[in-house]
Amino acid sequence: MILDLPAAPVNCDANSQSEWRHAVRRALLGWRAGLDAATHHHLSGKIRDHFTRFLADHPKATVGFYWPIQNEIDVRPVIEAHIASGGGAALPVVPGKDQPMVFHAWTPDTEMVPGFARIPEPTGTELVAVDILLAPLVGFDGQGYRLGYGGGFFDRTLAACEPKPLVIGIGFEATRLKDILPHQYDVPVDVLITDQGMTKIA
Repeated sequence: MILDLPAAPVNCDANSQSEWRHAVRRALLGWRAGLDAATHHHLSGKIRDHFTRFLADHPKATVGFYWPIQNEIDVRPVIEAHIASGGGAALPVVPGKDQPMVFHAWTPDTEMVPGFARIPEPTGTELVAVDILLAPLVGFDGQGYRLGYGGGFFDRTLAACEPKPLVIGIGFEATRLKDILPHQYDVPVDVLITDQGMTKIA
């Protein structure tokens, strides 16, 4: 799958860089939204399989994952199996705009309420530290830099985490870019998992 994306700016000043990232983000989200159900299911299945194999080496880890929105890969089946085999899981709660996310324990029985941007968040469970943090990828490059939704939540959260969790970027291989032109405050992921497999970032 080849995507028709805007060309990177020749003059890579901050404004040109931001405008390009905004245009690429819009194009990638449009592509993902337009994926037919069969293709989405097939590619997502491959990604879940790779993620399952990854978690086999981390059976007791507490995994901070995401509630799928905007046609993201749904990793909940893998997370539920991880919990059933003795692992832990948590979902992010956003305390407010421009604040880092915190993580609350989650199981399939956890009560959920609409949170920031109406994304479901757990309620009534304890605050927990996560060993592994999943970062959904709108786009990404081979150096592990991710293009997210533009809110900066993951980068603020990682900057606030101590100790820092192992960060796993999850996305479709078709959204790989040569270079996302990262900002100076962007934090690369440690591992990339796509439908083509798993890559550890050196």
